Amino acid sequence: MKKTLLAFVFSLALLFSLLATPSYAMYELPAPYGAPHTYDLGGVVYGPPLPSNLPPVIARSGTDLLKKVEEAVPETLTYKVKQGDSLSSIAASFNTKTETLAQLNNLPNANVLKIDQELQIPNLERKLLQPGLAVKNVLNADLTAYTAGFESTGKHPGDPGYGVTASGKVVQDHQTIAVDPSVIPIGTKVYIEGIGVRVAEDTGGAIVGNRIDVYMSDLSAAIQFGYKKNIKVYVLDASQQSA
Repeated sequence: MKKTLLAFVFSLALLFSLLATPSYAMYELPAPYGAPHTYDLGGVVYGPPLPSNLPPVIARSGTDLLKKVEEAVPETLTYKVKQGDSLSSIAASFNTKTETLAQLNNLPNANVLKIDQELQIPNLERKLLQPGLAVKNVLNADLTAYTAGFESTGKHPGDPGYGVTASGKVVQDHQTIAVDPSVIPIGTKVYIEGIGVRVAEDTGGAIVGNRIDVYMSDLSAAIQFGYKKNIKVYVLDASQQSA
């Protein structure tokens, strides 16, 4: 009687344990946990845990954003020779050596350069320029920042001409700069060291000579920007400018 009762209790315990076991545990998996496999069991995917140090997703599948980011930092820059240039002065502007430029451009005579001749320059400082943009001139400029508001222009939102530049375009963050047109013509793209590519779209009474005013929509950011002296500016070739 006791043996029969024990056998009955044991049978009930075994039955309950089988009923309480998750269905996926009844499958015999061919690889241990952590192996590079996943299994779809009843609509639920089981497999190894994802690494915690995965790199951030830069581009979704089907886009070429990552490719564009990589192309935005070319190995070389294109420079157009202007009157008065020498290979040594060009090398000094780009922090490289005359021998490097002569070898890179296969120059038979480093002392003979032609106006508008295009030279490839090592992109040592990894400037973020789009492929095809050529550098026409290099200069040092003092930078300040301005807004479209009263503190910079004397105008308030709703006033006639508020936010409209000397070129007729509306100011834009990460694009508009005010320049002296005799130094940088209106419509010209420039690369400002540490800031990036900007477009000369505006002018200002205090913007004379090698002085550039960088537009910012945020007043606190413009104030924090302050005054930056002797920043290198690369004036891009006029033939490469967008309309």
